[in-house]
Amino acid sequence: MQLERRSEQRLEVSLAVELSHADSPGTTCRVHNLAPEGMLLENNQQLSTIGARVELQIKWSDRSWNIPALITHCNSECIGVMFCQRQSELYRTVTQLTSSHGLPKSRRHFVVS
Repeated sequence: MQLERRSEQRLEVSLAVELSHADSPGTTCRVHNLAPEGMLLENNQQLSTIGARVELQIKWSDRSWNIPALITHCNSECIGVMFCQRQSELYRTVTQLTSSHGLPKSRRHFVVS
């Protein structure tokens, strides 16, 4: 059984992210869920190198984040990344957005791009 390393709940999201990898041009990916420590992305680029460094670029409204991360797991459907530094501001911003919609915590789903 895999240990849960997240200190806060993952939020189910539909968030557009630009993923850059050292050996490939940037590509837009969709985020499935988010925690302050990392996120789960769709795997449309077929990245398979666990431990590879990636750069995530997220833009929303007047804010933007450039987040270095490491691939922690990968399969044909998804890529798990762990942020090199905890992203509390990003998580808080997304959480506040969903809270303002009055959705129950377990059923939050929204689009940010």
